[in-house]
Amino acid sequence: MERAADALGEMMGAVRVRRAIVALVAVAVLYGIAAQIGRGRLPDRIWMGAHYVDNVKLLPTWQQLAEEGAYLVESEILLDSVVVSTRRVAIGLVLGSVAGILLGLLTGWASRIESLADPWVTFFRFAPALALLPLYVVWFGYGETSKVLLIATNVAVITLLGAHQGVRGVPRVYLDAAASLGAGRWLRFRKIVLPAAFPSIFGSVRIAVGLAWVTIVVAELIDARMPSLGYLLALSGTYPRVPTMLIALATVGALVLVFDLLALLLHARATRWMGRTA
Repeated sequence: MERAADALGEMMGAVRVRRAIVALVAVAVLYGIAAQIGRGRLPDRIWMGAHYVDNVKLLPTWQQLAEEGAYLVESEILLDSVVVSTRRVAIGLVLGSVAGILLGLLTGWASRIESLADPWVTFFRFAPALALLPLYVVWFGYGETSKVLLIATNVAVITLLGAHQGVRGVPRVYLDAAASLGAGRWLRFRKIVLPAAFPSIFGSVRIAVGLAWVTIVVAELIDARMPSLGYLLALSGTYPRVPTMLIALATVGALVLVFDLLALLLHARATRWMGRTA
């Protein structure tokens, strides 16, 4: 039965991959057609602030994108930017997920702690976390700490809510039945609450992955320093260089997909481990 479930999961995963590939190819073809139609029709001179900028490629062709991409790769600008931004996201994601999940499990399981933490959770839930960036800059300066903590704050809020809702969603009848059979509080938490809350926790982590990349790009746009993907976007918007902008955006999208795939693999491993230890 377990092998059949694994085979079904692999088959569904393969179907999702094929659909994603088909969608990407379709978008690429449509973009190529639009770029060819736009050649000679779109203006190459635009107004930027107080002056005109000439030779602007508003919709670059695939060849122009390939040339720009080759330059960014050969000069190692793109690689350095990816490494810096990915490191910030990974650290912030781990810190925020650990803190958020632990707090969410704690507030969901202990009603007294929930009543104390609820006002703060509500505040951070509805307050835009990006608004904390100026405060973090004042406290921690322009550097890694402020950016990583901003990511961790955003991620912690999302994962806290996911873990809290997952714990609160466990049917009370299951807990009462386990208690009547002599199961202690810790055993009920480990054997009933954690497995039942896991889907909600994992869903919040997947949402947090995308939010972490949005956060770092915005933070790097505000504090545009070389190297970072936000710096590439800020630089390409200043001159402007649309090919560089599109490559940076595509790189961010690809990294989000990679992180989401890693989250799915982690989910599969965790599910199997929980099944063996159940």
